Amino acid sequence: MEFSTEVPGLFHTLGETQLDVADWGRMLLYSNFPSRCVLERLTFCKATKGKQHEFIVLYFRHWNASVPATARLVVDRAPNPSPKGNGSFIPMMYLSDITSSSALRTSAFDSVLITPNTVHWETYLRTIYGPYKELCTLTFSAPTSKSVCPSASQISVLLFVISRHAPNYHLCKFQCYWFASTIWETIKQLFPGYTETAWNRGRSRCHGVKVDKADSVEVVCKKYTDEWTRFENEAEHTRTQQIL
Repeated sequence: MEFSTEVPGLFHTLGETQLDVADWGRMLLYSNFPSRCVLERLTFCKATKGKQHEFIVLYFRHWNASVPATARLVVDRAPNPSPKGNGSFIPMMYLSDITSSSALRTSAFDSVLITPNTVHWETYLRTIYGPYKELCTLTFSAPTSKSVCPSASQISVLLFVISRHAPNYHLCKFQCYWFASTIWETIKQLFPGYTETAWNRGRSRCHGVKVDKADSVEVVCKKYTDEWTRFENEAEHTRTQQIL
């Protein structure tokens, strides 16, 4: 039996697609393949100009080993300039420059940007963020008895839990620095067996000044365990309904 190489939310021909983390998770729920697409590595990135925005890039392997494809997703937090939204792409370079008093506490826009695979990657990211640098890389090897490669489904649930834990963007507590750092540290705690490179300077700093952020790693990990159980039950119910 032949299967399509497309996987909704990861590998598709729709081009650039931006979704909030909840919608991305719902997209993965209706497919059997995201649970088989594992996280190969992630990079912690930082814009070097403006507000020195921080974001995470996720690299997922295709579930079919004979398909030489890697899905690259950019995960980001910014203040939401339009709570109702219209589903269109919102340039993160614009969002990260919102520093009015309304950004001190407003709804957050936590998004997953599904990127096309046919562009020069560094150039593509610079069109969104301007100049940037990679501060660190976390790499997962093949699963063993002592290591676990998280699946796309697991990462989607984790992102949802993080976003729901602090649904409002707070300039002094729950901003992009908090979001990127919480993603990074919870993945390390939940999925052992990774290799982490040495850090370049600049994490959680804006032009050299340390930025305050909440420490939510432990509570998020606890919430993830409960949410993952709920997700598995819902996914099983969805698959059963599709068969019927």
